[in-house]
Amino acid sequence: MISFLRQHRILGGRVAPLVVVLLLPCVAVAQQRPAASKKTPSLTTEDTIKVSQPRSPTESDAVAGKTNDADNLSSPPKPGDATVSAEEQSWREQVVNARARAKAAERAAEEGELRITALRNQLSVSGQTPQSRNQTAAELNDAGRRLIELRAAAKAAADELAGLLESGRLKKYVETQGPGPTLENGSANYDYYKSRHAALNEALEEAERRVQLYDNRVRDVSQRILQTGGKNGGDNFYLAHLQEERQEAQKQLDEARAASAKARTDLEKLIEEARRAGVPPGVFR
Repeated sequence: MISFLRQHRILGGRVAPLVVVLLLPCVAVAQQRPAASKKTPSLTTEDTIKVSQPRSPTESDAVAGKTNDADNLSSPPKPGDATVSAEEQSWREQVVNARARAKAAERAAEEGELRITALRNQLSVSGQTPQSRNQTAAELNDAGRRLIELRAAAKAAADELAGLLESGRLKKYVETQGPGPTLENGSANYDYYKSRHAALNEALEEAERRVQLYDNRVRDVSQRILQTGGKNGGDNFYLAHLQEERQEAQKQLDEARAASAKARTDLEKLIEEARRAGVPPGVFR
């Protein structure tokens, strides 16, 4: 085109319209020519491996993650706030009731045995009328039959409690814990001292009852040993059995006396602890 213009410069203004006409199609074609297309990227195996590998978390990622967790999840349970399943709660209630039944049945059996000893002593008292002695003997027979039933009931209640405790142990259940000595504000918890005082009084009463019970057994077995040994030396096999029975009763008597002494000491310590904690004495009444 430039060559053409140089060749026709002599034409002057007469050739200008022709040049414009010839240039316009070239400009249009230049404007309409599409830009060179970019090369479409391809995904290689190496790129796939890089994408699939986890990116190391940055500090900002950690902060963002904590924020999301706080927004979307509830706060983790605090120690002691964990909910108990309905099954474990039911087990706890069963243990409380079974323990109460076992204690009541055992107490009834022990009191039944003490009643028999009292009736025997009453029967041996001199100066009674025949009618009075017959009445005491009848009561003694009834008490003996009743004691068999009471001991069977106590054993059944104890077995039921033992079965529940073993079942809970296998499932890793925990019994309901009593109140603590202090409240959340740090002040003394009166309910703790009241329940602890009641439990120690019950333990003391139980220990003293067993002291009397086993002391009676030791006396009774000792008397039978004397009676057996007074008959030409007696039956050695039966005598050995009685001696073992007395040893067992003596052992239980010693344990009951130790339990009684411990309960008394624990009561004294509890009262002193309550005094220092500012618990008024009226709480224990």
